[in-house]
Amino acid sequence: MPSVDYVVIGAGFAGLHCARRLIDKGFNILVFDMRESGGELAVFSKLNEFSKEYEKYIKKIKELRETIPVEHGTVIKSKPVIVSSKNGLKRFEARRALLCAGAADVLPIKLNVLGKKILGIYTLDQALRSVSEGKRIGEKILFVCKKEPIVELATKQFSELNYVVEVVEVTENVEVTGEKRIEEVDVNGVKYKCDALVFYNGREPFNPLKLKGTPVGNIAVCSYDYSKVEEHVKSFLSKF
Repeated sequence: MPSVDYVVIGAGFAGLHCARRLIDKGFNILVFDMRESGGELAVFSKLNEFSKEYEKYIKKIKELRETIPVEHGTVIKSKPVIVSSKNGLKRFEARRALLCAGAADVLPIKLNVLGKKILGIYTLDQALRSVSEGKRIGEKILFVCKKEPIVELATKQFSELNYVVEVVEVTENVEVTGEKRIEEVDVNGVKYKCDALVFYNGREPFNPLKLKGTPVGNIAVCSYDYSKVEEHVKSFLSKF
């Protein structure tokens, strides 16, 4: 079975910075990502308001993407490393695994959906990815969100894309009704007409397969504030 010094799981901000440092130190490494290299910053780079807000981090990511080879595949086990790719399963040993898969928005599992398979419900990160790909997620969006700077930025972005936007603070009492698609949302007894709901109630580590390894970057910080992500990555890399 082939072996490497490090496997880096995720090719976003943390993954690419770790890969660059490890390569410069002479380690034999492999970097995998289930999507495209660049992580969520690659998504932000396609959205005008986000590209301005995250310009510093997007610029650095673009530089790193040009010099670091990334293989497309989903790591389904980290010891030994097993990767699912378009060419089948790959297996190899790695002395150490770095978990750089980032964060995902918490799913709105407490929503009371009064219907079957209603379309139009998104977490914030799902909505941002969809519109970055040129998809239209609705016309009138209700944001049910925590009060954080990222929400203000997101509503500004969606308004720029000609959506009608309304924002209410997140609560546990949310009921969604509609036939095939969302039509109305009840938040603490107040009803809002909309055809899309964007939900944001914080972030959590993105590690659905419960891979083992050292968490670096946003998988540990779980924030849209990349100054915190950058600080965590710098602290980790200072040990090399």
